[in-house]
Amino acid sequence: IATTMQGVVTGYGRGGLLACRVLLRLFEGGLLPGITIYPAMFYPKDKLQLRVLIFFVSTTLSGAFSGLLASAISHMDGIGGEPGWAWIFI
Repeated sequence: IATTMQGVVTGYGRGGLLACRVLLRLFEGGLLPGITIYPAMFYPKDKLQLRVLIFFVSTTLSGAFSGLLASAISHMDGIGGEPGWAWIFI
């Protein structure tokens, strides 16, 4: 919800985008530690290592292709009356 709201703000100057970014970081702060701690309650150490490895490799791969996807989405400038940067968040 916080990410989607970044796409509907009108600009940085009124503080809406800044407020959305602060809320996003607040909500997202405990995600990585939680994703690694929660499976530790269910899996033994040897099986947990594989799951954490898959998670970190997937985050690296998503970072590798996110720029390409953002570039393609930013070419949607003007569709629906929204600027291209807003479509990245929507």
